[in-house]
Amino acid sequence: MQSEPGRHRRLPWALLPLLPLLPLLTGCWLIPTVKHTGPTDEELALRDAEVAGADARLQDGAYRQAVYLFTAVLDDYPENVPAWIGLGDAHAGLDEWIDAEPSYSQAATLEPSNYNAQFGHGTALQVLSRFGEALGAYHRALVIRPDSPKAARGLGTTYLQLGRPEHALPFAQRAVMLDSSDGRSWVAIGAAKEGTGDQEGALQAYLSASERLTASPQLLRNILNVYVRLKRYREVIGTARSLGALAGPVPHALERSGWAWFKLGQYDRSAEAYRSATDADPNWWRAWNGLGVTSLNRWLLSGKTDIDAREEASSALRTSLRLNRKQTKVINLVSRYSL
Repeated sequence: MQSEPGRHRRLPWALLPLLPLLPLLTGCWLIPTVKHTGPTDEELALRDAEVAGADARLQDGAYRQAVYLFTAVLDDYPENVPAWIGLGDAHAGLDEWIDAEPSYSQAATLEPSNYNAQFGHGTALQVLSRFGEALGAYHRALVIRPDSPKAARGLGTTYLQLGRPEHALPFAQRAVMLDSSDGRSWVAIGAAKEGTGDQEGALQAYLSASERLTASPQLLRNILNVYVRLKRYREVIGTARSLGALAGPVPHALERSGWAWFKLGQYDRSAEAYRSATDADPNWWRAWNGLGVTSLNRWLLSGKTDIDAREEASSALRTSLRLNRKQTKVINLVSRYSL
């Protein structure tokens, strides 16, 4: 039976499942035209110019303006790694480490092989006392750039902050091997050796640091403490004097100077140093102890006839006990000599 003209023929039901496959079977397929819209050359040039302008403000120390400019770039180009690093550097320049850390983190996430991103992230994490994470970032930075003394030093100082000087030492030594002119790496070696009990090695490292760095109170304190442990009394006195000239009256340094003069048998100078320490800080109980013992010694050497010395010993030791009651030896001295 012929179909009527003008009417559609129905396809046999057996052909219906083949309809989706017809384009493949016939070799015909309609592919919609997709227009890819990436940034043009002009847009890329403008972006690079904006990053360069922000970086110029960063290098000039205009950190707040740099933050604004880098943020503007990232609003339009959120995957621009140099802009994320620049934003982190600008926040770091403002000591805004809480804001710097996620900027470096984003840069490191977008480009894990970027040394500046990893090192900046490690620095921010270390400042924020997130030491375990900082170690990871510094390790990644050192893998990317094995000849980086900064990454090696970062690992060393972070291990020191974790109280692990034995782990810090090889990285600090590596930093010095890569750049022996950086006094900060020598300081890290000194602190690591001091922590492992190598006082002579620590002293040599600190002295090497002092030849490369401008004199600082902290470095002089480190040197002073090592001289104390080595019982080099003259050097203790000289370093304490240098520290005082640089930073003014330092109770700890004056107290240690008093201790060194006492060990040298110079009791009057010892007492004078201890008195200066208590003047600098009336709550420095160790200095009151030193003054008390020095005065007690002077009273005993006088055959117990120097009443002023006895009264000073009593007053100093009792003041020390008021400041720190957990001093069994001082309690025994006061009781033994009826002070």
